[in-house]
Amino acid sequence: MNELDHLRDLRSRVPERSPEELALLTGWRPGGRDFRPVRRPRLLSLALSGAAVVAAAAVFLALVVFPGSLTVGVGPATDPSGEATEADAPAMEAMAPIIEAVRNQPVEGEVWYQRTTGGRALAVGPEDDRYGVYDIRSNEQWSWMGELPVERGGSPGEEESLNALRYGFGGWALVDDRHRAAWERDGSPESWTNDQTGDGPVPYASASNVEGELIGPGGATWSLGGGQQEHRDLQELSPSPEALREMILAHDDPDAPSSEEDRLFSEIGHNLAIPLPPETMAGMYTVLAGLSGLRPLGEVTDLAGREAVGVAYTPADPGDFGTVEHRLLFDPVTGLLLSREQVVVEPAASAADWCEPGDVVDYTIYETAWIAEPPL
Repeated sequence: MNELDHLRDLRSRVPERSPEELALLTGWRPGGRDFRPVRRPRLLSLALSGAAVVAAAAVFLALVVFPGSLTVGVGPATDPSGEATEADAPAMEAMAPIIEAVRNQPVEGEVWYQRTTGGRALAVGPEDDRYGVYDIRSNEQWSWMGELPVERGGSPGEEESLNALRYGFGGWALVDDRHRAAWERDGSPESWTNDQTGDGPVPYASASNVEGELIGPGGATWSLGGGQQEHRDLQELSPSPEALREMILAHDDPDAPSSEEDRLFSEIGHNLAIPLPPETMAGMYTVLAGLSGLRPLGEVTDLAGREAVGVAYTPADPGDFGTVEHRLLFDPVTGLLLSREQVVVEPAASAADWCEPGDVVDYTIYETAWIAEPPL
C-alpha cells in the first residue's frame, strides 16, 4: 500500500457522526475534552488531484489521527485562483447563497464555541539547504455573558463578558513533501528552537505545559473596528452593511493596510468566526462580497477535507512570504466559516529558496457553533 492509499484508508476508518450524536454534541458535558459541536469532516472526494488529496489528508492526520509531532509532507491544496472554478462569476453572486445561509443559522444557546487549528510556515535548516515546516497550534474557546466568581475579581450580581480556553497540542508538519530530502539531510529533527526558526520554538513549547487544561472563566473582549468589544457589545452591533463598513474604516490605525479594500478584507477576514448574531454576520459577509478585488473560487475542499465554497483576495502590499492570495472557505450548507488560507502567488526573495507558488503558508481551520452552556 502506497502513502496515498494509506492516508485514504486511515480516513475511512473514522466513522461519520449520526444526527443524534451531533445533536448530543451541541451541549457541553463534564469531562468532555473531545467536544466538537459541528459535524466531522466528510470523506475526501476521489476526484481531487493527487497533490490535493495528499495535502488535505496529511493535514487531517495532523488534526485528528496523530495529535502530536508529525513529519507528513503537506503541499498546496490548489493552484492560485487564476484557474479557479467559476472565476468569471461576480463575487456578490457567488456569496449570495452563503449570506442567506448564515443569516438563517439558528442560535440555540447563548454561548459561542470556537475550535481552531492553525499552522504557519517557517523556514528552518542550514542556510544553503532550508526547508519549510508548519508550526501547528490548536485551542478551544467559549464566550458568553455571566458573573465572574468573586475569587477571580468579579462583583456579585454583575454580568460581564467571559471566556474559557483549552489549549490543544502543538505539532508540526513539513510544508510540502518536496522538503523531505532537505529535512533528512538536516538529521530528521523533531523540533526546532527559537534560534533555528527566528519565530519561536516548534512544536509550540508552551502549549504542551497546559495541553488539555481548561482555563477560566475570565474577563475577555474581542478586537473589532479598532476597539475592544465585549460579548454583549457584539450582540448589539448594527447588522447594516453600511454601518459595519463605516465602523471598520472609522478607526485610524497607522499599521493598517494602505487601501480601504485591503483594510476591509483584513478586518472582516479575521472576524468571521467571532460571536456575532446571524444577521450581523450576514452584514459582514455582504461588505466582504462588495469588495471589487474579491474573486470567487467556486466549489473547493478545505485542508480538513470538508466541501466548501470559497472566495479569494490578493492584498496590494506583499507580506513576509511575498505576494499571497488570501482565501476564505465557507460551509455551503450553514454559511459558517470553515477555514482561512494564505497561498503563495510569488514568493519574496528572502523565501524563494524554500517557498514556491501554490504553497499554503498560513491556515486556520474553524469549528464554531452557538451552544447551550459554558464548560464551567
